[in-house]
Amino acid sequence: MSVPQVSVIVPMYNEEANLPELHARLTKVLTGIDASSEIIYVDDGSTDSTPDQLEMLLQQPQPVCVRAVRLPRRRGKTAALSAGFAIARGSILVTTDADLQEPPEVLPMLLSRVRSGEAHLVVAWRQQRQDTLFRVLASRLFNTTLHWLTGLSLHDVNCGTKAMKREVAENLEGWMISDMHRYLPVLAARMGYRVAEAPVPHVARRRGHSRFGASRYLRAIVDLLPVSLMWWRGWQVWLTLVAVSIWLTATHHPVGWLGLAMAVAWAGSALAFWWKYDFPSPGR
Repeated sequence: MSVPQVSVIVPMYNEEANLPELHARLTKVLTGIDASSEIIYVDDGSTDSTPDQLEMLLQQPQPVCVRAVRLPRRRGKTAALSAGFAIARGSILVTTDADLQEPPEVLPMLLSRVRSGEAHLVVAWRQQRQDTLFRVLASRLFNTTLHWLTGLSLHDVNCGTKAMKREVAENLEGWMISDMHRYLPVLAARMGYRVAEAPVPHVARRRGHSRFGASRYLRAIVDLLPVSLMWWRGWQVWLTLVAVSIWLTATHHPVGWLGLAMAVAWAGSALAFWWKYDFPSPGR
């Protein structure tokens, strides 16, 4: 069997309703590109019929190579992507979600920009988001904060649809813990890789429902500190916030005590988390 040039990695959890259409559209797209490819489905401990459907796909003849990884229990999107990265064989790795909110038909556009050398990593930028108002506003706040801390002009860092050179994925592997998947474009840029974004349509989820709870926002905040401290701009913002909190506390302003308490809690949890893992150097 020849080594594929493109590996498409799809993390999923309880996506039995979407898998048939997803697979049909993915295979149609990949058979139409001028490169050999493989699809790697990563089942993140699903409790519905997703594992059975994947088993049937593996037993049937397919127009493209199909592989599957099953995690014994739910580990989260970062762990699922890491499992896919570990077995991917392509020189270009593509990630996309199983909910079909970013159409698989956009993948050739992302691939072409990486293959041409325009960028080492291209992240999709969802246009006219078809999500709840809360999720849209949270996403805008998240991306605005990242721009403030890093200076990077990226509008949709956390979009699940990306294409990257294998070298980028290999250097990001050491960061694939907690929920760090949402920061991959930022980390790649800090390592010196060219990162670009590509506008793509966004459609409402037609089947199933999102299973990300409120805890993901807390993890995003905790993960933000080690990421932001990779940038001098992040250090400036962080030290300024701490200094203002200390000054307000010294002047007996109640907001200062609150700010200082939050600062200490955030720094303590994030630095303890950072100390626990052996993160790679941001240099290439």
